[in-house]
Order: sequence, then C-alpha cells, then structure tokens
Amino acid sequence: MAKRTILLTGASGSMGGEAFLELQRRSDSVKTRLLLRPSKVNKKQFAPYDGKNGVEIVWGDLTNENDVKRAVEGVDVVLHPAAMISPEADRYPAAARKINVGGTLNIIAAIKAQPGGAENIPLVYVGSVAQYGDRLPPHEWINVGDPLKPSVHDYYALTKMEAETAVIESGLKYWASMRQTFIAIPNTLSLLDPILFHQPLDQRIELITSRDAGYGLVQTIDAPEEFWGNVYNMSGGPSCRVTYIDYMETVFSMLGLGNHTQLFDRNWFALQNFHCGYYQDSHVLDSHLGHFRDSLEDQLKQLNDSFPRWMRLGGSICPKPLIKAYMKRMAEPLQWIHEGDDAYVDAFFGSRAAWEAIPSWDGAPIKGAGSEAPAGSPVVRPEDTDLAGVMAFAAARGGTCTAQSYADPTQKLNWTCGAGHRFEASPNLLMGAGYWCPTCTPSVEDTSGWSYPSHSVHDPLLASFL
Repeated sequence: MAKRTILLTGASGSMGGEAFLELQRRSDSVKTRLLLRPSKVNKKQFAPYDGKNGVEIVWGDLTNENDVKRAVEGVDVVLHPAAMISPEADRYPAAARKINVGGTLNIIAAIKAQPGGAENIPLVYVGSVAQYGDRLPPHEWINVGDPLKPSVHDYYALTKMEAETAVIESGLKYWASMRQTFIAIPNTLSLLDPILFHQPLDQRIELITSRDAGYGLVQTIDAPEEFWGNVYNMSGGPSCRVTYIDYMETVFSMLGLGNHTQLFDRNWFALQNFHCGYYQDSHVLDSHLGHFRDSLEDQLKQLNDSFPRWMRLGGSICPKPLIKAYMKRMAEPLQWIHEGDDAYVDAFFGSRAAWEAIPSWDGAPIKGAGSEAPAGSPVVRPEDTDLAGVMAFAAARGGTCTAQSYADPTQKLNWTCGAGHRFEASPNLLMGAGYWCPTCTPSVEDTSGWSYPSHSVHDPLLASFL
C-alpha cells in the first residue's frame, strides 16, 4: 500500500513539533512534508531531517501563495496548526492577520487547485479557546456552538475566527477545526510575559500537554467519516482542569519560590476579559481521536522534571523582595493604571474604581473550582434540526432567517440580525460553530463589535453569556 503524504505546517511550534515527532513514529505508513520558513533557527533544527525517514521540507512562507501551492501539491492530508499566537499577535495584528488568515486562505486555494482536491484532500485547522472570550463563572462551561465573543484587544482571537470561518465555508468536503485550549509546555518559564497578568486569578483552565496535542492532531489522518465537517473543542479532558491561581501556586512551589502572596500583589491581575474555561464537550473529540492520555499531574511532572537544579536552587535562595520587584515590572495592568489607559483598565477591570476595590490577599478568598458541569449540552447541531429549528435558532439570536427549506447544514441561507444587518451563512457556521452577524462581530479591521453590551440588546443568546 502506497504511503500517504501528510503536509504539516507549524512544525517549529509546540503542537506542530509534537505532531512532527508523532508522524516520524508512523513513518512506515506516511511520508511527512513540512512547510517551514527558512529562518536560521528552523534550518538548524529541521535541515538534518530533510530527505531522511520520509521527510521532505518545503522552505517557504504561508503568506506566499506559490510556496503554499508547492507544499500542497500531491499531498493526501493537510494538518494546519501554524499561526502567529499571543502575545505577539496582539501587538502586531496586521501581521497576525496576514499569517493566520492569509496563510489559511492560501492553503484552501491550493487544495482546490489540486485535481479533485476539494473532494479528496482533508484539511485540519487548529482554532483557539480564545475565540470564546471571557468565560469566568458562572459561564465557565464551554460548548462548541456557544456565541463567540473574543475578549477586547484580543486580536489573535479575531484572526483565528476569520480563518476558521473561511475553512467552514470553504466548500471542501473534508475539513475539521479543533479549538485548542492552553498547551502547557514543559518550558513554562519561556512563557514569562506581561500577558501572565492579563488573566484573572479565578480563571478556569482545561489544559492539554503538547504531547497529547500533537498526537491528537496526527490521529485525525485516520479519523472516521463522521469526524469531518465539524468544529471541536480540544483539551486534555476533565483530568486537566485547574484554576489559574492553583496552577501558579503549584509551579512556584516546585521552583522553591514560596507562597504567591510574597511574590505578587492581588491587584496586579486582571478581573475579567481573558479566555479559557472548562470544556463541557471535549469528550466528543476524544471519542474520535483518543488523545486524552496525560492528566494535570502528568503535565506537572513533565514540568517538574524539566527544571534544572540551578533554577530550583536559585528560586529557593533568591530574596523574595527581589523576585517581587522583577515581577512588578512585568505586571502590565499596573502600567495601565499608572498611565491612565482607560481603554485597557475598563476592559480588564471594568473601571478604575473596580481596580481600587481589589482587596489584599487577606481579603475575600479567590473563587474555587467547585462548580459541576451542567447536565447535557444546550447546543443543537445543525444536522440534527429542521427548518423550524433553524427559525428558532435565528429567533434565539434576535434575528430571522428567510429560508423556505432546509436540507443541508452546508447550504448558505439568508439571515437578518436584530440590528437589521443582512448576511449569508451556513447553519454549520452559525448553529454549529457559534458565529452570527459579521457586521456585529469584531474584526481586525473593525473592532466596534467588541461593544458586547450594546449588541446583546438585540441578541438574547449573546446576552445570556455576558
């Protein structure tokens, strides 16, 4: 039997890197093609693999349509985790859109340019939990199909939504999107960045290890027919749930840094407007891929094993005031307060007064993770409904649908939102993936959609998630 050729983008990233290793383990049945930027780092890391063990490297760029065409030519499956991610994507939104959206559009076009490509070449896109936006209690339980409301100033999420929309509405027969949660890599210290303080301390997180993320991605190449044409939530499952403050406290303890109250003040951390939550339906993807392997304890062990001895020693003997001073310089929310940046203060705290009211560590306790998952799922899949169900969905979002018939969830129908904007979209996109009116939805080019309270006036379903 001829080996299938699998194109993998983003092999230099955490998920893509583990996917590459997993593909190497399967080299007896697949050939691996990588599309990689010819950077010095990539050349050093991957050039030794080129031409060996079934590996072919196309040195090029996702934003160059000719490079992408060369990479897609003759492949059997495309796995596409490559992206510019946060925090860099939020600092350079135009570049992020060029890579995340433009690169995805180039891949779709290249697949369609192949003989029979739209009917035969599967595309697996990797989305993000960031698309759901702020999901603090009581809205911490997330299902595919929930209204998407990316957090204010989260340009990364906007680019992932735009790219995912293109995939869902691409007309490809075989596509899937997996909305990836936080990938907890062993080298956690590489994530030291002001974005650490953008997260509320009671943020719920259902993480995944990079090992399981890469494994799950590769598992899609053998997924059953019913897997395709759907959006999924990807995580490590219920055993990987933790609150942000508990996770931080555990990591600090491993490093010998002591209690978090000695290292940070409570008002350095945002009160709202980040992302992450508990996936109520993550088991659906696992039923296809079987990627629930590592637990939170496994991830913490990976992390603990990765710390060199000098780091533990330094953490235990370094004066706590010195560590606190270093962290304070990184605490971006304090800069917003000091500089009077109301756009960020209001987004992440609600108001300056709300920030001023944050108690000390001795004040009201941080909310724990004791909530239970609701029974069942409120999401109605488009393939499980009829015309009356489509009409009911439109009404639930405060709008209407003018369709006279409904037979196929990929069929583009005409809709009107509660604000009177008309648009065309498939039930797959709206009912199956949580999208709604493109005019009311924020984008990199028009961020007015971030005014969720004003939009919720004519969108009851959105209002129920605010």
